[in-house]
Amino acid sequence: MLGLFLVVLTLPIVALIIQGFRKRTRRLTDPSRRWARAAGCLLLAAAEVYFYGLAHVGYFWASLAETCVSRFGNWNGRYGQLRYWPLERKCSQFVDMVPGYVNPLIVALLVAAIAVAAVAIVQAVRGRRSNSPTPS
Repeated sequence: MLGLFLVVLTLPIVALIIQGFRKRTRRLTDPSRRWARAAGCLLLAAAEVYFYGLAHVGYFWASLAETCVSRFGNWNGRYGQLRYWPLERKCSQFVDMVPGYVNPLIVALLVAAIAVAAVAIVQAVRGRRSNSPTPS
């Protein structure tokens, strides 16, 4: 629940970033502008999902051991190291504090952002070629 609250708390920042990105992409032609904005939104979505996963690793609770015992029912002192990629913090060998869908969703959003950015580049190149004067 805290993770969702923190993500909602960052929405005004995301809105400001989107507004700035819209101003930056005004010079592009219409199809490439839409694709570039979509790629930017996908990158922001990946950042939000990462932040959501980061909110689950126990920074905001009293201690890692107490959190693992209260939320997951077990704790093994040999685990608990935080890894930032893939985002992971284990309570025991098989119990991770980060929800299982976070890392695959981040990868999917980043791959989609790269693909959409590639389409935006292709559309921008095509738009420049069609607008350039042809020699007679």
